[in-house]
Amino acid sequence: MIELRHLRYAVAVAEEGHITRAAARLGIQQPPLSQQIRALEAAIGAPLFRRQPRGVELTAAGRAFVEKARAILRDTDLAVEAARRASRGQEGQLAIGFTSSAAFHPFVTGVMREMRERAPAIRLSLEEASTGELIEAVEADRLDAAFVRSPSERLENLTITHLLDEEMLVALPDHHARARKDTRRRISLASLADEPLILYRRPTGPGLYDSIIAACRA
Repeated sequence: MIELRHLRYAVAVAEEGHITRAAARLGIQQPPLSQQIRALEAAIGAPLFRRQPRGVELTAAGRAFVEKARAILRDTDLAVEAARRASRGQEGQLAIGFTSSAAFHPFVTGVMREMRERAPAIRLSLEEASTGELIEAVEADRLDAAFVRSPSERLENLTITHLLDEEMLVALPDHHARARKDTRRRISLASLADEPLILYRRPTGPGLYDSIIAACRA
């Protein structure tokens, strides 16, 4: 059986033109290297090197073999490095989901920008959907992660990481009495108890909807 080490041995001997120097480069003794080269030639069924008084030179079969061996070794090194980058999260594909409101949040866009800068080899796949749809997609492994508002229920099979807290803001018409006052002052929810409210639909963002309702009832 021909192994990668045999390819490295043949390439080293070809580049050094001398088995003793190739052995020193590979960190092994000359006799074992000679035995491995002979075993490789026997497995191929053709001599790869022509022995000379002061070294070796490639035969036609040897030139063809070494050329392909170099390409295989390069591809092997690239494959190993690609696997290492993937294990470090620096290569591969990442599917990220976000709610419609999160798409414009500076935190989310900042994370995406930093990820592209730190790991340009990662292919990002982005999907916008409702919180419920995103959670379902993560559970089904269609998404790797998702930016959502607080889920309305406890999710046993997912890891939820709290990223930040945001202030609750209210949008008022220009002619509203509260809008004409100092806008830097906080408005209590109790003062809006008799006002009609326009909220997100609960199926779209159940966590946000429930948080607002709970705050109004507090």
